[in-house]
Amino acid sequence: MALAPDEMRRALASIAAWRADAARPAPCPRCRERALTVVDRSARPHAEWYALDCARCGLSETVAVPLGRAAPSLD
Repeated sequence: MALAPDEMRRALASIAAWRADAARPAPCPRCRERALTVVDRSARPHAEWYALDCARCGLSETVAVPLGRAAPSLD
């Protein structure tokens, strides 16, 4: 089941919280318990990919965050 728009907003906030302190469990975007496991599977510089799994409610989703196109060289 895909994330609903409000869950996606919470997922992005949870990813940001995880990036700020990876040692502390982030809140699940679905059940909101601090039982979310985040795995960074990014393919930078093209996109950020995160695998989200919640031990409490069983959430298992992958979230893609597209990155902007690289700036052209001025050389």
